[in-house]
Amino acid sequence: MFLCPKCRSKMSLPTCSCGYTVPQQNFIWQFSDMPDMVTEGDGDKYVGYEHIGESYSGNRRYVIEEKDTLFAERVSELTGTGMLLDLACGDGCLTVPCAANKTKIIAGDISNKMLSILRQKADCHKISLDTVTLCRINALEIPLAAESVDTVVADSVLHLISNPQKVIAEIWRVLKKGGLFLCRDDRPGKRQKEANKCNDSANILSDDTNTLYNEIVNTLYSEYWNKLKEYGVFPTKYSWKFNRDAFCDDLFADKKIEIIERGNPYEIPLKDGLLPRFSARGYSDQVDVPKELHNKVLNILLTQFREKYGDGFENICYRGLEDDLVITIYTKAGTP
Repeated sequence: MFLCPKCRSKMSLPTCSCGYTVPQQNFIWQFSDMPDMVTEGDGDKYVGYEHIGESYSGNRRYVIEEKDTLFAERVSELTGTGMLLDLACGDGCLTVPCAANKTKIIAGDISNKMLSILRQKADCHKISLDTVTLCRINALEIPLAAESVDTVVADSVLHLISNPQKVIAEIWRVLKKGGLFLCRDDRPGKRQKEANKCNDSANILSDDTNTLYNEIVNTLYSEYWNKLKEYGVFPTKYSWKFNRDAFCDDLFADKKIEIIERGNPYEIPLKDGLLPRFSARGYSDQVDVPKELHNKVLNILLTQFREKYGDGFENICYRGLEDDLVITIYTKAGTP
């Protein structure tokens, strides 16, 4: 199933017939020695989350959200007894709940740190990873044989790579005939007044509350980058406008869309979501911001915000309705 990093022939773990043994670190097979991030040079560029690590999910790094469980249930159902490749699996928001369903999984990411958090998340929820193979891999060169997996999920990764077409071509290559490439999206648009109707009278918020939250978030983001631009530092963005559907429609034989309706009311304060992640340079467009400069600019802005909004502005919440889940299912041509 795997391809040897040295001779590129098919192999089973841990040792290839050529004599090469894939190293293992913290239960993670090291299939790639590429840097976790490449943002300079003439070749393909990509962003990894090695230094983001603990900050990626803010204070919710070990939480398994309902949307992750719902998506995992469908992914496990579609994979059945086959093999799932969770490409750029990150902190395990899909792998861990799929493992709870006993799905066979290759969980791959360029970041050892994120893969370690995946293990910690599973431990926190007492979910066995016996059916999971953790691998440090580069999505631009997946170390799997052609037609070796039944389903692939590549969630929230294509926009982090300068050549997303190459990643999708690799996904197509490793999928078996009739295999599925699954993409998860949100369907936003639940109105705030609908959310208010779903709350009891004691919890109803006016539109002004979310307006204040949005004002703080938008001001923080815009002022942060305006100040950094004065130092010649700009956001790192690659394929944020890549048309996945247009590319995949030409490559795959079939596409269908499923919608999982949600709509439960929720709330999240700045201190539990955006602020801890943003403060630790946890967003992909912050990866090239020097740490000392980041801290300098952030401290200026937080001081200004406390003066304007009060010392407890971090407790300001966003309240709304959960977005529906949209699952796009692309099918590779051929009979399994």
